[in-house]
Amino acid sequence: MSPNGGLARLLAKPWIDPLCLWGMGWLLPAARCWAAAGAGDVDAFAKTLKLHAVPGGIAARVQQTAELGRISAAAQARWIDAAFDHGNDLLSAERARREAAHNYLGHRFNYIWFARRSGVPAVQVDVPLPGDLEQVTAGAAPDAFFALPNDLPKVEMSHVIAHDDVREYWLRFPSPDDAADTCWVHVYEGKQKDLPSLIFGHGFAMEMEMMRGDLRGYRSLAALGCRILLPDAPGHNRRVAAGLYGGESFMRRPPLSGLTHFRQTARELGTIIDWCRAHGSQRVALGGTSLGALTAQVLAERMGTWRESAKPDTLMLLTTTDKVSALTFNSSLATITRLDEAAKLAGWGEAEIAAMGRFTDCTATPPIDPDRIVLLIGTRDDVTPYDGGRRMAENWRIPPENLFVREQGHFSAAIGLEADPAPFRRTIALLKGHLGA
Repeated sequence: MSPNGGLARLLAKPWIDPLCLWGMGWLLPAARCWAAAGAGDVDAFAKTLKLHAVPGGIAARVQQTAELGRISAAAQARWIDAAFDHGNDLLSAERARREAAHNYLGHRFNYIWFARRSGVPAVQVDVPLPGDLEQVTAGAAPDAFFALPNDLPKVEMSHVIAHDDVREYWLRFPSPDDAADTCWVHVYEGKQKDLPSLIFGHGFAMEMEMMRGDLRGYRSLAALGCRILLPDAPGHNRRVAAGLYGGESFMRRPPLSGLTHFRQTARELGTIIDWCRAHGSQRVALGGTSLGALTAQVLAERMGTWRESAKPDTLMLLTTTDKVSALTFNSSLATITRLDEAAKLAGWGEAEIAAMGRFTDCTATPPIDPDRIVLLIGTRDDVTPYDGGRRMAENWRIPPENLFVREQGHFSAAIGLEADPAPFRRTIALLKGHLGA
């Protein structure tokens, strides 16, 4: 799947997992500084980060960040014109957009030591009270809370880049939860007819659309004879709100920001699935890794009221667990960001988390035919804990040919997919009707 398979084999070992968590403990506070610097206002930067003073070198860095942000925004605007208006030089506009976004995103590394010395937290938290769950859900039952609107948003397709092996284009539409929030979907599709679709959700803070190149080899996967759709999750990539970094909105108000993220994303994914069926896909798979997998399984559990055209036929869940709500306390990511402490201080305990779990957690009954669920879990995963993934496999009766258990942790299992993409191959086989493949 990926041109970097050899390197992935070297890195896809359990030793990489504590190193990745350690790195996130340094990088997220730096990203918090980078986000605060986006407007180029040094006084606001200091106030947001609760700093008494900003050294001259950091003040200059704030201006550099803001300038890179302006360059990236301008490149994005030119790309929109090329993609959805005149269609000229779309490939070069896409490369320029990625280059500018890459430079802007990468500038957060310049704040690593400053963030560490200044004690900047990983997340700018505003923890809700447990009683706010009722307010967020408006007292609705879980399926009603996740219900699709009667009229789905209109999906607009960009001009197409015709490669030798695949077609490449983008979709955009207003989020069903916020018409001012544009959803973006990057699409690769083979040139065969009657293509099945695989919608793949990225992980937390994974912003491949803001980096150079097709880092995960999705183009080559599409060339096998399918349509690959890569949506930007809310609060990631081109959807990051001013003053935040990619993924921070998911963690800002634990645990309810997670619940609202799942609802918004699920309703957007339902829109994309419906579009796929209207554009030639008799079968549609929904998958993802980490946060993308969690979102896919929450959607599958809560799609009871949805129209059939918006429901996936197949699920591909990579590095996931069954008790989504419990990740507030039982995930090593929550520990390094200290979100578990913040939630406990606000009054969230096991009983309150269990109440939210009615909306997010897996039941003992598989939401679709187990023969059409592909599951990858790592025995050393403590971000989305392995014991929950194992319970899911047992409760949902995942057949052996669809279950991939690897002696890896959360990050090493994800990296390992580049060297051994067997779960992707199995999912494509299911989409093409090869149940015994």
